[in-house]
Amino acid sequence: MLAEEIKNYDIKQLKELAEILRGQIVERVRENGGHLSSNLGAVEITLALHKVFSFPGDKLIFDVGHQSYAHKLLTGRDLSRLRQEGGESGFPDPEESAYDPFIAGHSGTSVALGIGLCNARDLAGGKEKVICLIGDASLGNGVALESVFSSEKKPENFVVVLNDNGMSIAKNNSALYRAISKATAKKRYRKFNSFLSKTFKETSAFGRYLRKVKYSVKGWLNKNAFFERCGFKYVGPVNGHDLSELCAVLENIRAIERPVLLHVVTQKGKGYAPAEEDPSRYHGVGKNFSESKNSFSDALGKLLCERAAADGRIAAVTAAMTDGVGLSEFAEKFPERFFETGISESYAVAMAAGMAKGGMRPVVCLYSTFLQRAYDQIVHDVCISSLPVLFCVDRAGFVGADGKTHQGLFDVSFLRGIPNLDVYAPKDCAELADLFDFAMERGRPAAIRYPNGYAKNLGCVRRISENCLWEIVSPGDGVAVLASGARAVARALEAKKLVSPLDPMIVNCRTVSPLDEKLLKEIAGRQIVAFEEGYESGGFGGAVAEFYADNALPVRLKIMGAPKKFVAHAGAEEQAQACRLTAGDLALKIRALFAREQ
Repeated sequence: MLAEEIKNYDIKQLKELAEILRGQIVERVRENGGHLSSNLGAVEITLALHKVFSFPGDKLIFDVGHQSYAHKLLTGRDLSRLRQEGGESGFPDPEESAYDPFIAGHSGTSVALGIGLCNARDLAGGKEKVICLIGDASLGNGVALESVFSSEKKPENFVVVLNDNGMSIAKNNSALYRAISKATAKKRYRKFNSFLSKTFKETSAFGRYLRKVKYSVKGWLNKNAFFERCGFKYVGPVNGHDLSELCAVLENIRAIERPVLLHVVTQKGKGYAPAEEDPSRYHGVGKNFSESKNSFSDALGKLLCERAAADGRIAAVTAAMTDGVGLSEFAEKFPERFFETGISESYAVAMAAGMAKGGMRPVVCLYSTFLQRAYDQIVHDVCISSLPVLFCVDRAGFVGADGKTHQGLFDVSFLRGIPNLDVYAPKDCAELADLFDFAMERGRPAAIRYPNGYAKNLGCVRRISENCLWEIVSPGDGVAVLASGARAVARALEAKKLVSPLDPMIVNCRTVSPLDEKLLKEIAGRQIVAFEEGYESGGFGGAVAEFYADNALPVRLKIMGAPKKFVAHAGAEEQAQACRLTAGDLALKIRALFAREQ
């Protein structure tokens, strides 16, 4: 295994290996899709860490894991089926390797996890080093800030490697980053100081002026001492692509017990020219470096631009997801009404609550899996006061290759029980606009959930209104299929074709909360299937069951949703197959219910 062999490599061999790893990363991402720019930028620091420390005895914790591909290659994973069903995850995962202490798909957690490991180690009398690799953008996340700044005391034998590439997915513009970047300037200051001392005599008038400038600059740079005040010995900045310097510095760090924060400066996309020139474009790509097509995200971006042009109260809020949620055009056209908070979802939601209180109509656009990180703010700051914040919940349902850490299967379960909050699920992009306008008219907290990928237009039977919450998209006298969400409705219509003689009714349940109680009462005597792409436990089907139980109505109800397990990486359709939620699975259920009636 390379991780063991490189202990004996010299710097020349490490440099050669770095180029080999870069080539493998580029080819594996070209074949399978994945995260490219961030992984290319972290090759040398990963090699140096494996050269100096002894993993898995020492512990290496990645923050997010977007930069873990070199680590995976070094620890025996060839990534030939990266992010594919049955292949390697795109993130660290303990189920794959003992070299991965934790799964890592969300940002901000590494330092807290590392401190926890250190606490357990110290109580057990261990001495292994715990190393966290975190990016400058992740450091701005709330959990990371709490773990760094909440205490002046840090454990010994604890190392935080701050990978400073000036980027999250896009450019990092946070105030924290500007403070950190001053440390990078510190090294330039030393060179500047040396140049001045050699060139000008301080007794000259110009020399005395430059001396004042020097001390002013030095005081400005020393503000970065906040890391020292938080219990770390600050080291850096270090060139994150200079293996000789990296290894020498890490050898010194390994020899001391003090907690250390090592600041390394890297280039996102390093070594692959297109990714160097456009690191955002190559942050996450599909096979052959293709950009994914997300119908709902694109539709939302256009819709927001149209509505914002007509209504000056509408503003868009996101957390480091401008491109992903379709807001690039909005950000260009309405910069004064566009708010990007960095990797800080809790802040985004709380800020939106403040905006709504002040008379704005904020639209918070986040992936389903990231919205769950702001749950307390949804409850405490938005819904208790019933403020008109609209949540556009992207990547709801099966998310595909990003796997367990990114599945959008939780949002119905964690949203539908919150008082004052409406939850909507459009069947197509045209209905997204209809539900958006409906939510704006109602003027209360609401969430609209929709999946990634391509979505075809299914046509409108009846537009939503207070008196027509759901629509019967295909009438029938057989089993009543209550389908919630774009993929569920599309599969239900496909299933009807497979069992057309059985004449099922297909209902587009575009509001999860509130339910269409009138229609539910009308179909109470039928066989009913509640069909959704979300967790069966606590989901849409559960809401239907609760309604019938609360109203003491006799009903024959079957719930089809994802089983209560974490769904691994694969294609979204493959994930539906694994969870028995395809059109064919629904057709089998309809046939079984029809046979039981005979």
